Formats: sequence, C-alpha cells, structure tokens
Amino acid sequence: MNTPPPAPSRRARLIADTLFVVQLSCGLAFGGGQTLKMLESTEGVSISWLAFWAIFLLINMRLSFQSHRAAPSRVTAQTLCIYIVWTLLMAVNLSVLIFHGTGRWSEIDTLTSLLALVGVGVTLAIGARHRLDWRDPIVRGWLAVFFKGVPQLTLAWNIWLHGGAGLAAVGIWAGHVTIGTRIGQLVYAIREAGWDRYRRGSLISEVANEASWIVTTVVWLLV
Repeated sequence: MNTPPPAPSRRARLIADTLFVVQLSCGLAFGGGQTLKMLESTEGVSISWLAFWAIFLLINMRLSFQSHRAAPSRVTAQTLCIYIVWTLLMAVNLSVLIFHGTGRWSEIDTLTSLLALVGVGVTLAIGARHRLDWRDPIVRGWLAVFFKGVPQLTLAWNIWLHGGAGLAAVGIWAGHVTIGTRIGQLVYAIREAGWDRYRRGSLISEVANEASWIVTTVVWLLV
C-alpha cells in the first residue's frame, strides 16, 4: 500500500502560489508584448521558432497532465494550468505572425526543421533500443528539447544575421522568469510528491529550454 505524500507546509504553499502568480503575469506580459511587437516588425522572428514552441508546450502540457493524474496536488494543478495558458498564448502569437501577412517560411525555418527532426529521430531510435516508445516521459522530455532548444539556437543565428527588432524586450526577460518559475514549480512538486518519470522528463526539457534561451538573449544583446 502506497503512503500518500505529506501535506506541504504553509510556507511551501505560499512560495508555490507566488511562483504561480509570477508565471501567469509573465506569460501574459510575454504573449501580449510579443503580439504587439510583431504588429510593428517581425525582424528576427521565425515561423519554426513559434511552431516548434507550440509543440514543446503541448508535450509538456501532456506530461504535466499525466503527472497531476498520477499524484494530484495544488502544485501539479497549477503547473498544468500554466502550460494551458502558455499554449493558448503561443497559438495567438503564431496566428498573428502568419495571418498578419509578414510571416513567411525561410531558410532558417528549413534548417530548424531539419535539425529538430534529426534530433527527434535519434531520440526515438535510442528510446527504441531501450524498449521505450514516444509515450515514455523521459523520451518525450528529450523530444521537447529538440522542439524548443534547437529552434531557440537557430533563432539566435537568425537574429545575428538579420537583427532582432521583432522580439519584444519584455518577452526576452519574461522568458527567463517564466522558465525559472516553471523549474521552481517542478522542484517543489518533486519535494512534495517525489521523483517520477513525468517530472524528470519535464525537468530535462525545461533545463534545455533555459540554456538555449540564454544563448538567444546574449546574441540579442550583442546585435
């Protein structure tokens, strides 16, 4: 018989709730700020970056849903809510880029897609060798790396070549805050309910997310 995890302390709940509010606020700031910026300029912004980001969010939303279903708690519910909100925001940004009339497929998008698909293929092959398919949380965590980390690295290259006027400053910094708070939420979820493959998969993807976004930020500051 499994012993349920102990109830989080008042301090832990306060910290988790604070992270949740910060995440929502920064998400709305990023989504709204980026949308307004793209109505002015899309310089440096690529379709593949936003499209693969949407896939990344869908993967993590699925992971967080399964984690919540396996061990439901206040923190896991908040984490799931965050991914739902971010997925909706990314859908809006992608729609603005495409239907505003300035978004078009480029060589960077082709390069991003090729690199991401190669990474996905290698991940699936290694998973198959260990008798793990795409539904395994760790495999999906690595898939998320190639759907998010690779596009952000090619985004940095695109910014270096063409400039980054299409990226909102509030979005750049809000991105670091939101990734950091998601990692914080995962840490508290792990402390509350322990390690499982779903949380490990999510943590792998978010650490790669932050590392690649740091590269993008450095390039954006330099151009």
